[in-house]
Amino acid sequence: MAAVLTLAGCTATPQPAPSAPESTSPPPSKLEGIPVDYIGFRLVMSTSPPSMLDPATGVTTPLPGAPAGDRVNDVVRVGKFPVVLSAARCGPGCVEPSEVLAYGDPKNQPWKLGKARSVAPSADETGVWLIRDDGNDLCRLQFVSLLGAERDRGRPASCTTAVRQEVPQGLLITVNAGTATAEDVLIDPATGRAVHQFPRILGITKERMLLAELTEFSVFDLRNNQRVPVRWPVANGKPGQVVPSRDGYKVAVLFGDPAWAGTSTQTADLWVLALDTLTWTRAPSMPIATALKQVAVEWSEDGDLVLVTDVVASWRLDRPQWTIVKTPLPAERNPSAVAVAQG
Repeated sequence: MAAVLTLAGCTATPQPAPSAPESTSPPPSKLEGIPVDYIGFRLVMSTSPPSMLDPATGVTTPLPGAPAGDRVNDVVRVGKFPVVLSAARCGPGCVEPSEVLAYGDPKNQPWKLGKARSVAPSADETGVWLIRDDGNDLCRLQFVSLLGAERDRGRPASCTTAVRQEVPQGLLITVNAGTATAEDVLIDPATGRAVHQFPRILGITKERMLLAELTEFSVFDLRNNQRVPVRWPVANGKPGQVVPSRDGYKVAVLFGDPAWAGTSTQTADLWVLALDTLTWTRAPSMPIATALKQVAVEWSEDGDLVLVTDVVASWRLDRPQWTIVKTPLPAERNPSAVAVAQG
């Protein structure tokens, strides 16, 4: 990436964060909650081919226009809209650049945005940033609207750069993605200049970043460059999925333990960090025994936390229980899903 990897601003002296609650984990159990027949959203899922699940009916429908066959699929949310990435395999552990498809309505044909190695939502939610192949082992960073319109040809970029998320302060990328030398950098996409750089940025909102430290987190405030440590809320398990809420005031963190209590049982423990007070809230019925590779975490348009395990569940943080729809789920699916309003 044509970025000068220098820090802008200063790092504040760490201040003690409010203590996270003690974790007194009960024996793992399946997710418990209030059973309902209607949950208010549909899920676009990274199955093969990509599909839409209606939890109210239990019907899973392949997305129109999505490639079929044995492919590697993913789905990201841009504003309210799902964007599907579908890559053909080119050998063991090898995939071609993904076809990028933007869905205004998952029932209709998508807008085709071309092929890309990685995709990141834009700050204004009208388009995506792409790392595209440019021939002769070269790549470029380019902005494309959700309707497929290219802003310009873009700028040169390393093919090992992964784009992740744009916020008003810049575009979050990973340099040397997938290698031991990977670094996370917030850049100005117009110039490639580095704004902030850290070894691991787990998540970003309009105002804050969640950083990984050796044995804890820290929250970095993009408005004043203040950095405050935050303890993990659990003693066991490691942080996996980190999903900021749509309003940017909270972040859901899934702690996974592949060998709970020394057994072969895998557990998921879902917590929510309030970014203004730096306090943790544990989701009800946690931890649960579940296959970690099939757990998806998302936020609905209404601000509910969404969890997909062997059921589809939603939780409003001021309520004591999940609401749960027991619906058939695709057996083969990746841990990503996008909640869209019930149409």
